[in-house]
Amino acid sequence: MNSLLSGERVDVDGRSMTVDAGLRIVADGRRPAAGDGVARSLARLVDDTVAPDAPERAITVDQTNTSVIVDERLIVKLVGRWAAADRAGALLERLAEARSDDVDRLVGRIEWRHPSLGSATLAVVTEYLPGAEDGWTWAVDDVVAALDGGPEPDWPALLGGRVARIHDVLGADARPSGDGAGAARSARASDALRGAMLVAHGDVGARLRNRRASLDRDIRLLERAAPGLEFPIHGDLHVGQVLRSPTATGTRYTVIDFDGDPQLAASERERADAAARDVAHLLVSLDLVAAVAQKQMRRVDPRAFAWADRARAAFLDAYRTSLRRGELLDEALLPGFEAEQLVAELHYADRFLPRWAYAPDAAITHRHPSTNEHPEEPWTPPPFEPTSS
Repeated sequence: MNSLLSGERVDVDGRSMTVDAGLRIVADGRRPAAGDGVARSLARLVDDTVAPDAPERAITVDQTNTSVIVDERLIVKLVGRWAAADRAGALLERLAEARSDDVDRLVGRIEWRHPSLGSATLAVVTEYLPGAEDGWTWAVDDVVAALDGGPEPDWPALLGGRVARIHDVLGADARPSGDGAGAARSARASDALRGAMLVAHGDVGARLRNRRASLDRDIRLLERAAPGLEFPIHGDLHVGQVLRSPTATGTRYTVIDFDGDPQLAASERERADAAARDVAHLLVSLDLVAAVAQKQMRRVDPRAFAWADRARAAFLDAYRTSLRRGELLDEALLPGFEAEQLVAELHYADRFLPRWAYAPDAAITHRHPSTNEHPEEPWTPPPFEPTSS
């Protein structure tokens, strides 16, 4: 069920919602927040069973948008900037039409028809999954437990099947990428590598410089690969985008957040891309889980990357087996996309979370041979803190 609001200003729960000069969505001049009634009123537009006094609770990890749990059963994602949720809303609708159980169930979206800005998604309402944790918590805990003698996690294969089913739906109208795709992909990845060289310092920088040749070799493969097919992929796929929640019959894994790569400009996020990019991003995140697990264990443990090797193989095997549209995946693109994502993680750390650099540093050090041109220390995990990164 969808809803449409119209006008330069729209009234929501007695508050005047407008778009300011910076294209930010504000209510009475302020960013909406849990408890002000805006999320509840928007939820009622697509679900008339929501009570007028239903409780609201904030999700504090969402910094870009305002995400609020309403009535302990719905999540209202109210966009922070005009048109920021158009992509996610459209992709979730396609998956809902296909009756996908691999993503959080779409309850509805609210569209705003503005006289000068056109139409855009104001809010997306999805199901709330009680007890859900993201993969930077549950995946790391599972790996640490396995290395301490617990069972081998079976979820890499489960995720492979889920990602394949999502790609089958979103790739139904896949089109050829075009003759210039290889050069464009290689140039983008090369730019990311050069940028990482500028922001990586100290031991991280030394290990990166010693592995630049190996990373560059993988990146150059992107230009030699066939253009292949492209479609609207997830764009920011990693284990942190997978929620694990308890159900009456077991455990559910749900892929969330189809907003695209937050490090790209909005116009870039909207572009179609190859399925291999999503697959490569997820594979890289398994290596990052291995790095975080070693931090949590407070020691270097080669068994963590041995687990990552098995997890990557299980994910890929299940993905290949489950993908009905086998033409969507070109595995020749994987090494280059993985190399790009590894250095992109260093960019992310430099811009937003400096303490995160240890994780891509570990994966780069493990996956790529060193030229030993620069003195370097072996990678070791930083002191453990009770966080997931």
